[in-house]
Amino acid sequence: MPALVVVALGVFFGGFVKATLGLGFGVASTPILSLVLNPRLAITILSIPSFVSSLWVAAQAARNWRALRPLGPLVAGLLPGVILGAWALKMLPIRWVQVVVGALVVSYVLATVFNPELRLPAGLVKPVGFVVGVVTGVLVSLGNIAGPILAVYLRSIGYVKSDFVFGVGAILTISTGGQVASYVIAGLLGPTEILYGMLACISLAAGMVLGFAFQARLS
Repeated sequence: MPALVVVALGVFFGGFVKATLGLGFGVASTPILSLVLNPRLAITILSIPSFVSSLWVAAQAARNWRALRPLGPLVAGLLPGVILGAWALKMLPIRWVQVVVGALVVSYVLATVFNPELRLPAGLVKPVGFVVGVVTGVLVSLGNIAGPILAVYLRSIGYVKSDFVFGVGAILTISTGGQVASYVIAGLLGPTEILYGMLACISLAAGMVLGFAFQARLS
């Protein structure tokens, strides 16, 4: 199967998953693209459709801006995390990038299967939020996969349903926006990669439209 077809199908599938669940674009698409592309290149190209998909999900969700107030420390931790993750992606050998992507996919599956239900005490919400922000930023930039830890944290502070979807979409929009900017600054995302990423958004749009329609039928 031509590499272009694999890339298009991978992004389409990632878009479908993201629209249906509110997260999961990276874990669905990154391993598929890594079959035919250098993993570093796959992660870099996917940063653009990842940002678009997160913005789209946040825009589609019921917007409760008050729900974002407790997430200030998390947002503050995103910037150093995104920068550190971009640096690691640029410096690590390809083999280690493959290991990281594999480990993140496994962690995502485990988090989905076991679905841990935690409840953070009020005094720990802010410090833990900052740590989660740093880790989320690192995972977004290094492997394009940050859903598990973010989802567990939001549930642990009481986010459910529409607030959960909006919170995930907003945080991932901020983090993936920083991811794209940090890749450009680090020299990972040049004109060619940007073009490929923008073209990938065509497959993304098709997958997300189908995913939103599927989600509507389920609800």
